[in-house]
Amino acid sequence: MWGIRNLRKKIFLVIGIVVGIMLLDQIYLHIWQSTPNTPFQRSLHVDDVRQLLRAGEDAAITTILFDPVILHAWSSNSHVAVSGACIFLCHVIGPLTFAITAAQLRDKPAFLSRLAQLGFTITLFETPEGLRSHVFLMRQGSPLHLVVLHPHSSGFLRQYTLQGPPHNVAQVKQYITKDAWNQMKFDRAYERFSTVEARIDDVELTIPSNIDIFIVDHKNSHFIPCNESRAAYYNLKYLKDETPNEVRFKHKAWKLLAKVKTLLDKLKIPFWLSSGTLLGFYRQCDIIPWSMDVDIGIAIEDYRPNLIKEFEKKGLRLTHKFGKVYDSLELSFKEEDIKLDIFFFYTEGATMWNGGTQAKTGKKFKYVFPAFTMCWTDFLDIKVRIPCQTEEYIKANYGLSWFTPVKQWDWKASPANVRENGEWPESEWSEVIVVNET
Repeated sequence: MWGIRNLRKKIFLVIGIVVGIMLLDQIYLHIWQSTPNTPFQRSLHVDDVRQLLRAGEDAAITTILFDPVILHAWSSNSHVAVSGACIFLCHVIGPLTFAITAAQLRDKPAFLSRLAQLGFTITLFETPEGLRSHVFLMRQGSPLHLVVLHPHSSGFLRQYTLQGPPHNVAQVKQYITKDAWNQMKFDRAYERFSTVEARIDDVELTIPSNIDIFIVDHKNSHFIPCNESRAAYYNLKYLKDETPNEVRFKHKAWKLLAKVKTLLDKLKIPFWLSSGTLLGFYRQCDIIPWSMDVDIGIAIEDYRPNLIKEFEKKGLRLTHKFGKVYDSLELSFKEEDIKLDIFFFYTEGATMWNGGTQAKTGKKFKYVFPAFTMCWTDFLDIKVRIPCQTEEYIKANYGLSWFTPVKQWDWKASPANVRENGEWPESEWSEVIVVNET
């Protein structure tokens, strides 16, 4: 009996030790994923930065300090300078980031050779299409990270997500915090920017001219490319066959969207593709040929009273104005025979919604979406915003069968997220229902 009790105690003790080891292992794994591995924690060596700049000078390449955290810290405290001390650059968490253009990297092969001569270990990353996207450099201290910027025909600079062979990933991931690594997994789009020379920690560097604008641009730079594979499958399945009228409509709709972007950018009003225009982007990378309009969304907080006047100045005629600024505002314009619908969105808890009004009855409708954030995309060579949670947005609007083309659409009943929302009092109709079709 005594022997059985001792055996039980030993078994429980062994089980406790095993469970304890497993818990410690999970804690260690969490710490490892959140911070660099302890054996590889290195501080930045300023001499590594100087050697990078030296290689750039030798190869006639400009490397731009592209680290928003360091740039913000320096611009806020640029009066702080101690000769021989590394105040800003050496406090980077993870790799210090610089940028070069794809053309420089392609046309100046001596740059990488010179880096190798100066003692750097070079790890290159490419996109699946073979475009160089990121370069990591190791020498004495923590790594240096070169982002490769690709000029786009729409006028912006494209940064591709970091992806590559597992051995390349393993080689650099050990030096990078989990948060920094996750940030590198986004595609990004930047506005073109000018640069100036600046002295930081006794190092002559090239930096963006306007750091505040750069930091905002970086924060809002997430980019979602159109899925060409999905579009090809859609066109194959549903046999893309457009009439001459549909082709003409698509061309006019594209011109209208480009014009609207120019006007709203000038007014500093951010907008995004919505409804059928967003569905066309996501499903087929194109304008839906039978939709007969262009749909965009604007947050009601970004509404400007002079919007209508500015649009009309440029030849966009107001045809409908429904609702009020604080409730269900919707504007429709026409240029020739192409209609533009602007839906204004309201935030309500964890949802966002836009309204609709039936002109004949004063009935109000509400289209409810899960809350979403903004990303950039390239839609037919126009840089525009879309909801980052694009598929969730589309499913809310069009239901689970969004991939199947539907040519008959009732705006009051067909959307999956439509709700009745009361009626406008007749005494307010002259204000909330303005129709000018002539």
